[in-house]
Amino acid sequence: LGLAGLGRIGRAIVPRAQAFGLKIIACDPFANQEFVSQHGIELVSFDELLAQADIVSLHMPCTPETVDVINARTLARMKPGAIFINTSRGGLVDEQALYDALKSGHLAGAGLDVFKIEPLPIDSPLLTLDNVLLSPHMGGLDHASQIAMSSLAAQCIVDLHQGRWPEGCVVNESIRPDWKW
Repeated sequence: LGLAGLGRIGRAIVPRAQAFGLKIIACDPFANQEFVSQHGIELVSFDELLAQADIVSLHMPCTPETVDVINARTLARMKPGAIFINTSRGGLVDEQALYDALKSGHLAGAGLDVFKIEPLPIDSPLLTLDNVLLSPHMGGLDHASQIAMSSLAAQCIVDLHQGRWPEGCVVNESIRPDWKW
């Protein structure tokens, strides 16, 4: 399993995947080294991850640098017969290029919970494929996840109010030096 991103959600995937006997490789320039060592994760470049992983799962933010990070070029670098999963952000994927890779058989399948346009337009070619599992951006909507998200949001507010920075919870770290309650 290749994890593109080892943030909070990427790290949560690791013990679950290892319970199924999967070897984990990951690409993350800011990976927590202690976590990586503790779980025996091999850190690789993004290109190496694409070339080596039987399953590629995205867990990264969508920024100007990562828009369409999955495109015709990167899909071609993936192992023939690989599976692609995106539960992260729809903007990370060139959906036409993904469709082409799936339709041609280069990829065996995909699991998608997020899309560039949500809800996924009814005329999306992805809807015509038998090798794609689609869900309507609801991967984190189970009861336990809703409680966890609400609790984390509340804890972040409490931490900020009490002068503590909520490590790992603020995407735009550049506001940290000048932030005040």
